Amino acid sequence: MSYRIEYQWACWRLPATPERGSIPRFVVAIEGGDNNLRDAVTGKRARDWDVCMLGSAAQVLKRAVYFAGACEGGSLKPGSRDSSPEAYIRRIRRLIEADDALPAHGNWYPNVRVPEAHPLAAHAQQLGLSTAREQRYGEWLVQVTLGPANRDLVFDFADRYPDLQAWQLADVSGLPRS
Repeated sequence: MSYRIEYQWACWRLPATPERGSIPRFVVAIEGGDNNLRDAVTGKRARDWDVCMLGSAAQVLKRAVYFAGACEGGSLKPGSRDSSPEAYIRRIRRLIEADDALPAHGNWYPNVRVPEAHPLAAHAQQLGLSTAREQRYGEWLVQVTLGPANRDLVFDFADRYPDLQAWQLADVSGLPRS
């Protein structure tokens, strides 16, 4: 049976501003991968960094509770060990409550990709944002371009469309691999 292993966690805490809804926002990235996938070059277990939780503290903890359910059945193993759902939620809570909630390396950036029929695609066009169609794995997606001046719109999108996953809205780069 396959299960997901989480190796490292990183969190960016963004201070409350009017553009962010006057509440602090968080971007939580997790390095993880499946236990039965191997990198063809190194032979190590394959792993990548992904933005897994994004939004207010309440939104991040809600997503952590959802992920914690996978710990109960054994399909999620933080640090390659069995974990209780409560321990997983505590780990994420400590991560976002830490005073040093800013990784030493790396950065997050908006990378909005949604199915073509998703209401966000039409909403982005109404806002006058640049969009492009692309096909991935046979599915047509719309990529919405957010520049530095309007990157905080990603949090508005997360608030407005709670059905979207964090990895559909943002991505990370420059974080050290384990």
